Amino acid sequence: MMNTRAEQEISLPTGVSCLLTVEELALMLRCKVRTIYNMVSQRRIPFRKAGRQLRFDLREIEAWTKACAEK
Repeated sequence: MMNTRAEQEISLPTGVSCLLTVEELALMLRCKVRTIYNMVSQRRIPFRKAGRQLRFDLREIEAWTKACAEK
């Protein structure tokens, strides 16, 4: 039986981080870009700023989604 998309994890080599854009994260979480911006402004989701651009570490997002699912 295949895992749901939320249960699947992307394997990255140790020490390698994958930074997602707002648009990529919205696609991954199946939500609107505006929702991502709202969560960032409320500090409800882990993010980083690269200059004026928002980036999201894939591993941090995976941990965050797991923690949210367990609540």
